[in-house]
Amino acid sequence: MNVDRRTFLRGAACAPLALSLGRGGAWLPGGDERCLLVLELVGGNDGLNTVIPVDDADYARLRPKLGAVRRGARALGDGTSLHPSLARLHGHIAAGRGAVVHGVGYAPPDRSHFRSRDIWHVGDPAHQQVGATTTGWLGRAAEQLVAAAGGAGNGLPAAAIGGLEVPLLLHSRRVPVPSLVRVEDFQWLSPGARGPIAADAPSRHVVGAGGAGELLAAVRAAQTAGVELADGLTAALQRYTPKADYPDDDLGRHLQLIARLLVAGVGTRLLHTSFGGFDTHARQLPTHAGLLRQLDAGLGALLDDLAGHGCLDRVGVLVHSEFGRRAAENASQGSDHGAAGPVFVFGGGVQGGTFGQKPDLSRLVDGDVPPTCDFRRVYAELLGRLGVPVEPVLGEGFEPIGLW
Repeated sequence: MNVDRRTFLRGAACAPLALSLGRGGAWLPGGDERCLLVLELVGGNDGLNTVIPVDDADYARLRPKLGAVRRGARALGDGTSLHPSLARLHGHIAAGRGAVVHGVGYAPPDRSHFRSRDIWHVGDPAHQQVGATTTGWLGRAAEQLVAAAGGAGNGLPAAAIGGLEVPLLLHSRRVPVPSLVRVEDFQWLSPGARGPIAADAPSRHVVGAGGAGELLAAVRAAQTAGVELADGLTAALQRYTPKADYPDDDLGRHLQLIARLLVAGVGTRLLHTSFGGFDTHARQLPTHAGLLRQLDAGLGALLDDLAGHGCLDRVGVLVHSEFGRRAAENASQGSDHGAAGPVFVFGGGVQGGTFGQKPDLSRLVDGDVPPTCDFRRVYAELLGRLGVPVEPVLGEGFEPIGLW
């Protein structure tokens, strides 16, 4: 096959977009399909200083310095309070748009950032090693969504936002998942590169009958579909007008891109983004307060924005970290890798408040808060909300919590 390289590559470049978006405008959703955003706090967020057991006498004993966050903490009504930096999120919880689930994790815990993240991403505490065929729980959920749509694809059913690589939880064997940083990632076809391969391309581009010409025709069709769909997607994204002020930082920009996707209605139902820096081994108080202020500003803006567009009822947001921190503070005014911690779930219709057993610091296991809620029960709750069958994604035996 002797196809002119420049001609071939110009058309072939469009194929991935065409394949991922599907054909015939199938990326446009119908109805008010529910969506899920997973916001991962990377580094091991200190759950005891995020959702503070203010009524536990052992907390003050174990954290003589870190316990200063009790001053100004925002009561949740069950003897726990939110960190003072989480004012907007506390408001959403109080208004019935958010919930705290206590003691989420798995047993036995693994204090390695990498292995614990892999466990949460794969959805299996017995998972040992990531291989070429390893899939993530959201990747498997995406497969279920596509299968439910008849296998024809549903536009961009899933996307990673803010990174250069697709995280493990979105790995799938059958569904292409892009990683996006900016709206401009949808506009990668410059006007100079958009001209279709001419139907009457000179014969010197294709030598011989059959295979080469057929391949070029397929590439031409993929290019045309890719350009049309990219234009439609870009136009839908451009119709978005923010109804909240986002902070001018990476998290704020990533969350606003997510809002654009959800408000524009481009068929994306599963999303992931991450926010790092939570490995607070030393001088934790100012660092953690700053991180939680950023989280509060960015996520608070997203929730307000979606509510302003009338979209919050169909969106669920899970906020979790790979593990919590040790119950006792360390000698560097920080905290070390631990086990279970709280997770947040936000969205329209969620039963606001707290769920599960709050930490009892008189009953630690090896200095850690033990898990009282398997993290897969939270996943099962969210999958059920999406209408995705739980067993093909997680296996059997995971009852939802009842947040909705």
